[in-house]
Amino acid sequence: MSNEADGRDKLGGISFIVSGTLFLLKYLLDLISGPPPSRGAEILEWTAAEKLPLAFISEVLFVAAMFLIPGVIALYRRLASIDRTKAALGCGIIAAVIPVVFVLLIVHGRLVYPVYDIQINNSAVAELAVSVFYGGLHAVGLLLGVATIVLSLALRRGGYGKPITYLGMATGVFDFIGAYPDRIGSILILVSHGLFAAWFLAVGWKLYRRAPSTA
Repeated sequence: MSNEADGRDKLGGISFIVSGTLFLLKYLLDLISGPPPSRGAEILEWTAAEKLPLAFISEVLFVAAMFLIPGVIALYRRLASIDRTKAALGCGIIAAVIPVVFVLLIVHGRLVYPVYDIQINNSAVAELAVSVFYGGLHAVGLLLGVATIVLSLALRRGGYGKPITYLGMATGVFDFIGAYPDRIGSILILVSHGLFAAWFLAVGWKLYRRAPSTA
């Protein structure tokens, strides 16, 4: 492996680590701000009272999605020679999720950031913005669950070890569960986000250190 390719893999590994850390930070900010109310007038009061943590959620999630880009590219490069089908499917799903997250953040940002002094102050519009954002995150969670499971199977074939495969399988299952935060308890939400961040950190570390089969 050339030094240039090795450098790209290390950059991808660092990107996965940073992204996983930021996704965990986003969850902690969610705990601070609390879940959104279900009524428009209450949503407006909630956004006014929790404006700072909600603003940080927008920024943190934006940067986390940005760091996913070099991470996914490096992961595909590493896995394509091992299992091109699973690498393309898993990394392709994550690549498709990234612009969806950016679009959702545009909607979320309107709750806390004015544009040309225009800010959401209508109950019906506030309900729409919240339902689109959290409904979109539901779809993102389901997609990432599929991608995590597929990529974990490819990682096993690549000699990355059984622990990261089992971690990925568990993460994928809890991604599906965590996609329903309004239906599950706080314990399951914590487990879901913790596993998600742990899998990102583990994959990032493996990319940074280089897999045994290609070292």
